[in-house]
Amino acid sequence: MENNHEEAANVMAFDALYTTNQIQKLKVLLPYIEPSMQKNMAVYIKYMELQYTMRYVRRHPFQISGCSIRDDQSRKPDLQSLCLQLSLYSSPEEIRQLEQLRNMLQTMETFQEMSQTISALQEIFPDMSAASFGDAADSESDSGSGTFGNGSFSMMDMLMNMLSPEQKEMFEMFQQQNPEPQ
Repeated sequence: MENNHEEAANVMAFDALYTTNQIQKLKVLLPYIEPSMQKNMAVYIKYMELQYTMRYVRRHPFQISGCSIRDDQSRKPDLQSLCLQLSLYSSPEEIRQLEQLRNMLQTMETFQEMSQTISALQEIFPDMSAASFGDAADSESDSGSGTFGNGSFSMMDMLMNMLSPEQKEMFEMFQQQNPEPQ
C-alpha cells in the first residue's frame, strides 16, 4: 500500500512540475462551476497546462532530474516494478496482461538463476555434465542414494523441487527450446 502512495507521489510530482498555482486553483474551483461550463473549463485548464509545459521545456532544455532510467547506465530497469506501477492506471484486462508479463519475467529470472547455479556446480564437479545432473536424478530416485562419492548426487532434482508447478512447466519449455549439446 505504501508503494502505491510513493508511485502516486511520483505522478503528482511530475504534474506539479508542469503546472502553476494558478492552474491548480482552477482545478480546485472546477467542481463549483456551473455544470454546463465545466467541460469548457476542463479544456481551458488542459490548454493552459500545455502552454505552460511548452514554455517550461523551452526555458529548461536539460533532462528532468530523476526521470530517466539512463541516469545509471549500469542499472537495468526493474520491469516487474514497472508492471506494478502501470497497473495502477490500467483496466482489469491490462492488469491481467501485466500480471502475466510479471509472472513470465519472474520465471525467466528463476531460470537464469538455476542456469547459473548449474554452471557453478559444473565448475565444482567438472566430471559431471548438465546431462549427468539429469541422469543423477534418475539414478538417485532408483537407488535412493544421494551421496557425492558415487556420482549419484542430484542437484537438478533438488533445484526442480524448489520451483512452483508453473515455474517447472516454464523451465521444461525453455529446456525443450535450448537442448544441451551432447
